[in-house]
Amino acid sequence: MRCSWLIPVRDGGLWLAEAVQSAREQCSPEDEVVVVDDGSTDGAADALPTDVRLVQQAPLGIAVALEAGRRMCRGRYILRLDADDRALPGRLEHQVAALDGEPGLGAVGGRARLFVEHGAPPEGMARYVEWVNGLRDPHPQLLVESPLFHPAVAMRASAVEEVGGYRDEDRPEDYDLWLRLVSGGWRLANLEREVTAIRDHDGRLTRTDPRYRREAFDRCRRDHLRATALRRPRRVVLWAGSKGGRPWLRWLKDGGHGIPAIIDVADGDDRQGIAVRRPEALRDLVFDVLLVAVGRRGARGLIRRRIAELRPDLVEGRDWWAVL
Repeated sequence: MRCSWLIPVRDGGLWLAEAVQSAREQCSPEDEVVVVDDGSTDGAADALPTDVRLVQQAPLGIAVALEAGRRMCRGRYILRLDADDRALPGRLEHQVAALDGEPGLGAVGGRARLFVEHGAPPEGMARYVEWVNGLRDPHPQLLVESPLFHPAVAMRASAVEEVGGYRDEDRPEDYDLWLRLVSGGWRLANLEREVTAIRDHDGRLTRTDPRYRREAFDRCRRDHLRATALRRPRRVVLWAGSKGGRPWLRWLKDGGHGIPAIIDVADGDDRQGIAVRRPEALRDLVFDVLLVAVGRRGARGLIRRRIAELRPDLVEGRDWWAVL
């Protein structure tokens, strides 16, 4: 079988039929739609078409539902879709072509069209969608935030199986999976076309489930660094303000990494015994890795340009990473 659409739902009966139909319209006889009902009480899955494969379980949570559904998928590619979203025409065709054309591609996303039933989308969500929509290559900014929209992703089933599938832990299940794919040697990509319409509403799990809080994302980032760039003690320069950089400084010191300096535009003598230097010091500092932990809006772009000016030899995603 070629493709399996994987759609989890809990009490999403208001929108599920629309999501399922948007997937079915793109299916050939080689494709299937798998819906996982995670303990719905609204009869969400009661009227599904007979050709949809239904998995029903107690309300065990999104990660358990996704893994149960993944194990039922028979396609060599798995296309994710949420019950409150819509797959846009042509998505399957273009994502299959991308995966067929690059054997080392573990997952491919695409751009999203954000919509709400009433009013305007929240500013934060709109900024996030704009950011991901601008990422053709997710790798340089992999540690900023999840660089793929989960309900817009098509995955190579064998790659997901190789890295252990979805994990039910206190962390965002999608971001955790993307990072494990990358650390396992697989590439990620985004198509330069809209593939999914994402409906924003107050009940989205990213707003209601604690696994999507900032500390949980940081846990994913640090696990990835431990598996890749910081597998062993390195010399790490930290570009950070006093507040956002404090937990990263503590983590680096606990991991036994040498910290030649902290970079900050604000003057200062030291933090936790580490010298604070102005950005110009980057020209002469000797280090292996640079981490940028500045979350102020607009700061990341300014810092990226400053690094390119001061140290054009440094490549984002190879020598330095933004982690906020």
